[in-house]
Amino acid sequence: MDWLPPRQRKIERALAKPHLSDGTLVLYDVTSTYFEGRTCPLDKIGHPRDGRKGSPQIVVGLLCQAEGCPVAMEVFDGNTGDPTTLSSQIEKGRKRFGLKRVVLVGDRGLITEARIREELRPVKGLAWISALRAPQIHMLVESGSLQLSLFDQRDFAEIRDTA
Repeated sequence: MDWLPPRQRKIERALAKPHLSDGTLVLYDVTSTYFEGRTCPLDKIGHPRDGRKGSPQIVVGLLCQAEGCPVAMEVFDGNTGDPTTLSSQIEKGRKRFGLKRVVLVGDRGLITEARIREELRPVKGLAWISALRAPQIHMLVESGSLQLSLFDQRDFAEIRDTA
């Protein structure tokens, strides 16, 4: 494992070159795992996804190309909130991989209204795809922007809201 850290950036650039290009979909998600031992500077008590409350853990972010092939990963402190990891991934795509236009795909735990307002919307050339929360769906139905009959006939809908 000592071999990897000094070479990680070079490996990730080599993976990104054939798999990521301007306008591409970039998939991103995080997970956590508990940590055994006492020497990791990143292990912290955080939100346990695996139910091991009270154990030190680390948070791992994985950046993939559209088909799910891993391109880059990053390890964060165990008490890092999922949405706060986005800025480093946007920076990585822009600076390290030279991407000017990207569509970031993440779950609603990552791409929150606050992240959209503070980090995503201000970045030129960055779009995103995420799931909606129930109250957001309800508001779209009530406003007439979403017709539930679309789901009855095709089980598929695209929702665009430019507000």
